Amino acid sequence: MGLRIVWLSMIAAPAILLTLPAGQDPGGQPEPHELDEVVVSATRRAQAEAFTEAVAAPARGRSLARWHDPICVGVANMQAEAARAMIDRIYDWAHSFGVAIGSSRCRTNVFVVATEDGAATARELVSARPREFRTGVSGADRGSAALRRFQQGDRPVRWWHVSLPVDEQTGDPIRRLPGQAPVEWTGRRLQKKSDFGVNQMTVMPSRLGTGARDDLQQVIIVIDSAALERATFQQLTDYVAMVALAQIDDEARAFAVPSILGLFDGGGDVGALSDWDRAFLAGLYGTWQTSADSRANLSAVAAAMARRLGADAQHSEVASGE
Repeated sequence: MGLRIVWLSMIAAPAILLTLPAGQDPGGQPEPHELDEVVVSATRRAQAEAFTEAVAAPARGRSLARWHDPICVGVANMQAEAARAMIDRIYDWAHSFGVAIGSSRCRTNVFVVATEDGAATARELVSARPREFRTGVSGADRGSAALRRFQQGDRPVRWWHVSLPVDEQTGDPIRRLPGQAPVEWTGRRLQKKSDFGVNQMTVMPSRLGTGARDDLQQVIIVIDSAALERATFQQLTDYVAMVALAQIDDEARAFAVPSILGLFDGGGDVGALSDWDRAFLAGLYGTWQTSADSRANLSAVAAAMARRLGADAQHSEVASGE
């Protein structure tokens, strides 16, 4: 069921065996946070709206996708200790936002590769398996311009998301997949849902909802060796976790609030996922994303962000005795 993607071969890609610089600890675990309902200020809500607009990058014509099936992280060309530490920390963050973790024999759907030349590796990957990047399914990726940036840009970390619009109730794709025949009307009596054939979607009796959601299917992340010259291992890992769990805009640069996404743009003082980053991910995974209006879905994320940030601020004040 759904869009099955066969994983990439890395044989042709230039690569390195990434090791940790002296003094860098691959460990460090995220701390749990408990939230309360709070009244948030207009300023915080506006900041949350601006942050969401700046970083969110859904597929064309779709809402933000998120993981519905368990994630399974694979890391290539890293020292075993570093790879294990990166995978464990990504899993810790994923679990904290309610994302299921795959079994020990799961099929990789978040693949991270370290290399000496990120652009060359990206081009090799796209050339070797173009259908891994442009699947031919409408609403599955950000299009040709974004794919060119993935291959030609100079970012220390680059990524590519593949998502799939599915029926909210059944999880069935609502777009025809490559190789599937067009839907044909048979004239038979409709007695059960499967009689509609493939790519069916249950329509909700509301103008507000579509009955559809967008599920992440695969994320490819390429790390250039220069990245660890500009960041600690924990910073890099949390940066990777952020783009593994959400469709983040590769062109987002400056932020008015602290974010790990500013790591390579003058925001190196953020040591891990910031309060704003965690609030964004919590909002994404904690709100309904099935509105017919994609902007309304983003607004729901921003509203949840503002509530969480307000709760965190309230807890900090109580802890400090203010």
